[in-house]
Amino acid sequence: MLHICTHENRDLYQAQLKLMHRQRNELFVKGKGWALPVRDGGEYDDGDDDRAVYLLSIDEGGSCFGSIRVRPADDFSMVIDRMPHHVAGDAGALRDDPGLWEMARWINIGGDPSSGQEVRIGLIEYLLRRGATQCLALPDVSMMAYGIRTGWRLRALGAPLPYPEGGVAVAVSLPITREEVAYLRDLTERRDLFLMEIDATAPWAQLPLPVIEAAFKAAAVATADGAELAAIADQHLRHINLGRVA
Repeated sequence: MLHICTHENRDLYQAQLKLMHRQRNELFVKGKGWALPVRDGGEYDDGDDDRAVYLLSIDEGGSCFGSIRVRPADDFSMVIDRMPHHVAGDAGALRDDPGLWEMARWINIGGDPSSGQEVRIGLIEYLLRRGATQCLALPDVSMMAYGIRTGWRLRALGAPLPYPEGGVAVAVSLPITREEVAYLRDLTERRDLFLMEIDATAPWAQLPLPVIEAAFKAAAVATADGAELAAIADQHLRHINLGRVA
């Protein structure tokens, strides 16, 4: 499942977030040679603040093996504020859309296809709940090709351009619509529900994350059994009352 890690429940994920930042250092700084800030062995940028939301894939031992950051783009955006030349025309005009968000730093250790599917679907489903209408990104051309090949219907906002570390990137926008969710679920034949958000004030919140995840999975199966996804998605994705199934 995908854990939704927000400012409100971030204390529950301290170990996973520390590992995530170290994975980002290994992949983006050491692996790709990007000139990014590193502290305590982890990579951080200006988007890693209280408004950042991390979608985390966590294994049975509690370790993070996949992650992506999403964040509202109304006050900070890598595309608009750091790489505006990658957008044809006025990059700042993108903020005229009040539903503008941005995604960055996608990691999938081991390349698990199932985890990748959950990110591609879950990101859109989560952002729909937050009122988003589109999500910006600045992927390498190879990553853009991968995203398109595996189902994201990305729209290029400008031409491919080189960046200082030697790669070539394209500014893109991903539509955040129910139609995109339906398209991706049909494409992947995924009908299960896999977004989970832990209420940090719940009495069970301090249980091991794999234990809580198991209860969320049971709740998802019970909710989806015999029901059409479209009929239950809105209610279920807003909240799973873990207390009723724990």
